[in-house]
Amino acid sequence: MKKKIVSLLLAASMLSMAVTGCGNNAGNETETPAAETSEEAPAADDAETEESADAAENTEAEETTEADETADTEETTEATGEKVLRAGATSGWFGAETLDVANGWDGWIMSIYGISENLLRLNEEYVPQPYIAESYEQVDDTTWKFVIRDGVTFSNGKPVTADAVKACFERTYANNERAEGTLGIASMEADGQELTIVTKDPNPTMLNDLCDPLLGIYDASAEPDAELGVACTGPFVATSFTSMDHVDMVKNENYWGSEPKLDKVELKIVDDMNTLAMALQNGDIDMIARMDAAETEMFSDASEYTIDAATSTRSAFLVYNLQHEGINDPAVREAIGWCVDRESFADVVYNGYSEASYGVYSTAVPFGGTDGLTLTIDKFDPEKAKEILADAGYEDTNGDGTLDKDGNELSFKLMTYSYNNETLQLADMMQAELANVGIGINIETMDVMVETEQDGDFDIVIDSYAMAPIGTPQYFTNLVFVSDASDNFGKYSNAKVDEMAKKMSTTFDVDEQYDLSRQICQEIVNERPFDFIASTKLIFCYRNNVSGVTVNPSEYYMMTSDIDVN
Repeated sequence: MKKKIVSLLLAASMLSMAVTGCGNNAGNETETPAAETSEEAPAADDAETEESADAAENTEAEETTEADETADTEETTEATGEKVLRAGATSGWFGAETLDVANGWDGWIMSIYGISENLLRLNEEYVPQPYIAESYEQVDDTTWKFVIRDGVTFSNGKPVTADAVKACFERTYANNERAEGTLGIASMEADGQELTIVTKDPNPTMLNDLCDPLLGIYDASAEPDAELGVACTGPFVATSFTSMDHVDMVKNENYWGSEPKLDKVELKIVDDMNTLAMALQNGDIDMIARMDAAETEMFSDASEYTIDAATSTRSAFLVYNLQHEGINDPAVREAIGWCVDRESFADVVYNGYSEASYGVYSTAVPFGGTDGLTLTIDKFDPEKAKEILADAGYEDTNGDGTLDKDGNELSFKLMTYSYNNETLQLADMMQAELANVGIGINIETMDVMVETEQDGDFDIVIDSYAMAPIGTPQYFTNLVFVSDASDNFGKYSNAKVDEMAKKMSTTFDVDEQYDLSRQICQEIVNERPFDFIASTKLIFCYRNNVSGVTVNPSEYYMMTSDIDVN
């Protein structure tokens, strides 16, 4: 019965999104973000009306031109024998701001595109393998030597030397604040093809850290092109790029590895998953990367489509702003946790491509799951939430249905992605369940949330991160949990966590690393600055004329030289 009720709620939510257009709002009660709100415009005069008509005609002409260009591309492909892959995804997967590895999180996207590569590369077991570096040697606890593979060039033809890698890292560290937290470098020395890196502290995850796309290798000897960014070493090179819209690529004629099988790649960002699904059904695209689980049922015909899924370390989770009144009360955060129906979220919304989470990390990694943790929440129990709030002194003093205490009502702004159907539906579920216990939720959606998160302009965020993409617990701990972490947007601070995190980052004993990680997770479970809801799978869906696709659980790699279209 519970699943039927949840299904009806989600169906209503999806209908609401269809009515409002492209799913940018999470339900009828969802508020539009201030940045997207416009004042009522005055009546247009005749000239403005004519301009609008002209704009409409131009739009129709552009659409016709695009259709003609698509047809021309297909005819050209047939005539020339060129192999072209057309793929689509939401901005959460394809959405780079620039093609500069050092800018924000763009290195991650460029690794997915197949433009950038690293000194080392993770296999499907998260074990680092030599890549641009053909070998490495640990000299002592803080000194490592890497031999750069001979014959590797950037896409502009310049050779990749130890000096070039050193210059690349120096520029990245000067331009991206995450670099220092990813790998603390004290010094570097280049000698021919040998690069020596000395770290500030003993670093047991050195090889894994070097697989982070932030440390992708590019030519730093010239300023990045305004449109096409930096020259890298991957199998593909961008020929056209518009931020948060598309990237067109051709195979890298100077690629050091096996010759790419594709001649061209066209990657398009479409933030409405229904539109993407229709494009795949109609043959307008060949593949959807990071498909919503709800769409998989449309492509169950194995004679026409292939669905590949890998259990990754990605989690949907709540971030609480501990500097805001009400949400800074542990009793309120615990009550919210009891009101999240994790099982229904995993089974219904994610269509089984997920597992409910009551701990922190996914069971996909050896330090994940709930073994060894004492759980404060282990099921869905709104009645328990009501008891906790009553015991904490919250009551509805004015009869408006929302609990209050000392003049402060429990009404919060919840923010999530406008394009992520799963987190949108979780927001709707939470809004309904929390209303029943006297907590008000106002939902706001955004395409890009990071600036708002950095400004602290939220009470609750539903976020989605790959929590251990390099296969180590240090990654997410240093990124989110420690007091001065770059992505600690809720301003959580725990001296014990900071101390254990520092120790975990310097011990070479793997068992000790995992034990420290569990202790940190116990602190998170106890204090609930975050609430981890579901561990999800990475899903690709593509037509059966596409081959050579590998879904790596790290989420770093998609476009490789092995992908082919027949």
